[in-house]
Amino acid sequence: METITEGIMDFKSLERTVFTVMCPIACQLIVLYLRTWDRIIQARRDTKECRLHSRKKTHVLTMFGEVEYERAYYQKKSGGYVFLLDEAMGIKAECGMVGENLAELIVMECADKPFRKAAESIGRLTGQTISRMTAWSVFQKFGQRIEAQEAHLEELVEKEVTGKLGNIPCPVLFKEYDDVWLNLQRAKRRKRGAPAEKGRKRTGKRPMHVGTAYTGWKQRKDGSYETMNKVAHASFGDAPGFVARFEALLQHFFDMDGVERLVVNGDGEGWIKTAVAESEAILQLDPFHRSRAIMRAVRDKDARKRINDALKERDTEKALDIVGGLISTGSEEAELKKLAGLLTYLDNNKEHLLPWNERGISVPAPPEGVVYRRMGLQEHNNCDLLTLRMKHRKGSWSTAGADNMARVLCLMNTVGFEAMLAPLPDIPAGAGQKEPLSAAKAPAYDGKGYDGSWLRAALPFEETFSTHGRAAILNLARQRPIADLPFI
Repeated sequence: METITEGIMDFKSLERTVFTVMCPIACQLIVLYLRTWDRIIQARRDTKECRLHSRKKTHVLTMFGEVEYERAYYQKKSGGYVFLLDEAMGIKAECGMVGENLAELIVMECADKPFRKAAESIGRLTGQTISRMTAWSVFQKFGQRIEAQEAHLEELVEKEVTGKLGNIPCPVLFKEYDDVWLNLQRAKRRKRGAPAEKGRKRTGKRPMHVGTAYTGWKQRKDGSYETMNKVAHASFGDAPGFVARFEALLQHFFDMDGVERLVVNGDGEGWIKTAVAESEAILQLDPFHRSRAIMRAVRDKDARKRINDALKERDTEKALDIVGGLISTGSEEAELKKLAGLLTYLDNNKEHLLPWNERGISVPAPPEGVVYRRMGLQEHNNCDLLTLRMKHRKGSWSTAGADNMARVLCLMNTVGFEAMLAPLPDIPAGAGQKEPLSAAKAPAYDGKGYDGSWLRAALPFEETFSTHGRAAILNLARQRPIADLPFI
């Protein structure tokens, strides 16, 4: 038996050997295909519009290895130069000269592990060997590509170009906001004596805003529940810019004009309350942050249980009275300080202490197969989206690098790359610009013989939360022709 099996290769080695032999052959097939189509395009082109200028070499990193090929370079009659083959094949330099399949594989590996280990995995999984810096560069360019798409989408929404309006129906939309604190690379340099930036504290951490939206829950076969149509966004940007970008993403996926109720879960931060006030949504204090604040401030377990029981009974006044009684009977300064902070926190969020579904709020009936449940999933979402990769591995981040990583992680765990990177409509010239009214067209009232009460009458959608579609209808309703005015 030993003589028969002597010299035989095990299957693992055989698989790797065949793969190594076939990769160069695959690269040659790709070159042959590109060369053939380059000649066909050259023969079929409009010779009056595109004049052959020269032929130039380039290379693309693929799953099989580096592919080097030559293609025609054309001068356009209208001005500029173009590679018609690259346009036809969708070969872009957005992630460097890296094939789309390899770029996405690099991005997914980097989103799961450090850049060095990701580069090593690429070398084992493909016929392409890359360095750690190449993996880092491809990842950053991919993140910048997503950011450019988000910025274009936000501009479409701002200028009311509704050609890419979302189509996911959602009579009730649930949103959750939170902050995730991440270590900054800049802090390492400060520890060695470098001065802090003007207007910023000497701190090694910075909060990243995180937002998640979904249309409800559905029940799995095992009886558990999962959120439906989840969309997430995270960035280091300022709160108003973050909220505007997140709202643009929601416009991209959801039918926001069909939203009748908007429910928001947050930890009580001021920027979250501001965002809710602007949208006239229902706000609730996040149950996790509420329970954590009580646990950290109240040392006595029995008192802690009485506070939680009062909240379960939906008696917020009783819960506040219990905390006030603990302050009046306390003696230690540190304990009193914690209790005072808890009382302030609960009192500032008094109207939002109870979950939305325990406050008698009516919402439209859920669609078939959808269930509306208690909110408070953001901490779990933070773990799945960001913290496993960005916080719990002793890593530190630059602002741009963290934003790129957050964009990729949010897309990977929600809608996917293809849904976000699909082509968007161009912005027409003059979109979003309103023609100023002349003095003759402007509605006027001088106060003689008429009280002008019709000017203060409620308009459609004026008493509900605002969306871009409803804002457009309100603007049209407010700009009525002068012939339609009641006193003409």
